[in-house]
Amino acid sequence: MSRSSAPEHTPIQTNRWSLAGSTALVTGGSKGIGYAIVEELARLGSAVHTCARSQADLEKCLQQLRDSKLNVTGSVCDVSSPSEREKLMATVKSQFDGKLNILVNNAGTAVYKPAVEQTMEDFKLLISTNLESAFHLSQLAYPLLKACGGGSIVFITSISGLIAQDNLSVYASTKGAMNQLTRNLACEWARDNIRTNSVAPGYIKTPLTELLLEDEEFVARENHRVPLGRWGEPEDVAGVVAFLCLPPSCYVNGQKWHALSYPLSSISTGSLLSENRSMSSVQEHAPIDTNRWSLAGTTALVTGGSKGIGYAIVEELARLGSAVHTCARSEADLEKCLQKWRDSKLKVTGSVCDVSSPSEREKLMATVKSQFDGKLNILVNNAGTVVCKPTVDQTLEDFKLVISTNLESAFHLSQLAYPLLRACGGGSIVFITSISGFIGQDYLSVYGSSKGAINQLTRNLACEWAKDNIRTNSVAPGFIKTPLVDFLVQDEEFVARENHRVPLGRLGEPEDVAGVVAFLCLPPSCYVNGQVIVVDGGRIANGNH
Repeated sequence: MSRSSAPEHTPIQTNRWSLAGSTALVTGGSKGIGYAIVEELARLGSAVHTCARSQADLEKCLQQLRDSKLNVTGSVCDVSSPSEREKLMATVKSQFDGKLNILVNNAGTAVYKPAVEQTMEDFKLLISTNLESAFHLSQLAYPLLKACGGGSIVFITSISGLIAQDNLSVYASTKGAMNQLTRNLACEWARDNIRTNSVAPGYIKTPLTELLLEDEEFVARENHRVPLGRWGEPEDVAGVVAFLCLPPSCYVNGQKWHALSYPLSSISTGSLLSENRSMSSVQEHAPIDTNRWSLAGTTALVTGGSKGIGYAIVEELARLGSAVHTCARSEADLEKCLQKWRDSKLKVTGSVCDVSSPSEREKLMATVKSQFDGKLNILVNNAGTVVCKPTVDQTLEDFKLVISTNLESAFHLSQLAYPLLRACGGGSIVFITSISGFIGQDYLSVYGSSKGAINQLTRNLACEWAKDNIRTNSVAPGFIKTPLVDFLVQDEEFVARENHRVPLGRLGEPEDVAGVVAFLCLPPSCYVNGQVIVVDGGRIANGNH
């Protein structure tokens, strides 16, 4: 759809990348991923309560966090015990005056044995520690989250809940169950403005995997499987969790975020870990970089930045410190936007470009190369178009327009940007796709195909270019209030029906998408690669309507 004028835009809030004034409970916070999550949330301004089974481990961690002037408290709790879970939540309720903004169900354990050797005691331990505790604590936290007017629940699951791994049959089953629990709670509790998401890490350097790390052959084999060529660090996961608790993630609901892209096949962990392992010592923790929630000093190209989602992305990146170049087909629309950004003291430039034209794409990238001295940190392929017609009425001209604008331009601009990204020592590519690339929608057969193609292109580039430290991800919005769909927004019956389908009960805003895009360009997302992040308020997770 072509629009002759740029819409009015509400400035993005500058303080939405903060958790100041919020409260959080993180289970299993004395080591590994849990410790990193506690620290990340606290550094972003949250008052955090955590728990651990060992009093000694807990006290050592609390002292480290107090030395860093972070607002963290803790109590001893074995989350496999229902009575101890109830006692923990009573403590949290008392400490935070009956209100809780964030619940991170992180505590868990693993039993590494062949399936035929897993005992009923093993099974019960894993179910009670990993799954039952997460379910029960969510139940107990519900009234505290509701009392805040809403909040965020994050489950720490695992890639084991998505792919087969030797000797992890029961552990993997608990993680698969948590992934599905995520979707159900996301739909059921969204009416109370409680969002639920999960983060599924790959192999992360924690006490739970330290024996695997001692096997050089296994580590080498695993590094070869991971496109980014390394194991994850606890802070790689913590950054994703923190984002899911921040206001910019407010339209992300019912999603599984992977801290790593793996092929959907099996992984052998060998027989190194043959029994449930309890960690008796606390690992030493390097403080998290407090500057990693900034894009200061970076450069970015965002296509289609004069309206809707593109405009919001440009502004979000620029407010985080990036120097941004954008483009649009209409010089009048572009100049109006550039003036607004200049008035806001944002570092944004622009040029006219029809991205459906190969020669104009080459001219655009030449401009970017010249302006940014041959280096580019961020490429956001946002520009796109749609033709809404029944499939039998779509002409070859319609097909060519949609494919050239949506798919070919994204592929070609990524090719052209590759040497500029590599010159920086790496960077981030983000494609804007759509839920139309996942689900069938009337009159959008070609548009949906172009978005499905981009979703797969994301995975291929993520694997092929990771060796150059270039990460590639895509963001798939649901219905967002933009000029492209303003004819639908004017249909009250459609809006009412769509709001009923979306668990959060509303259409999305451009800034809901912009926040997710910005996160994928920030250092805390450095281990997120090859992922398609759905931003739809839980719509496609919802099987009720």
